[in-house]
Amino acid sequence: MTHGQLQVIIVEGRNLKDKDTFGQNDAYIELYLDKDYKQRTSTKQDTNSPVWNETFHFNLLKGQDHLKLKVYDEDIIGKDSIGSAKVNLKDVFATGHFDQWVKLPAHLGLGSHGEIHIIINYVPHA
Repeated sequence: MTHGQLQVIIVEGRNLKDKDTFGQNDAYIELYLDKDYKQRTSTKQDTNSPVWNETFHFNLLKGQDHLKLKVYDEDIIGKDSIGSAKVNLKDVFATGHFDQWVKLPAHLGLGSHGEIHIIINYVPHA
């Protein structure tokens, strides 16, 4: 039984940590509530401040209270991890809305690998 629906807008990124030796990142984001159903943005070429403005929808199941984001640099062979973050959805459930820059913490939380601007709208099922 679904608990509601999330509308997630990945707006943009800024100051993404450069993973390429030459040029800048070819960044994209995987987002998911559980590992079995991932969605992803398009890849933005050669920028550390990508603009996506892409909207995703998730049917929320009971017990799913974190939205996970993994930011990657797409390479010819494979991908490099730029960073990851989790958004606690409990505050979103209370207010119905979230509009913030989410930090991609560096190892052990020391420093940052950039930020992602995310807007989330929550619609509970009656």
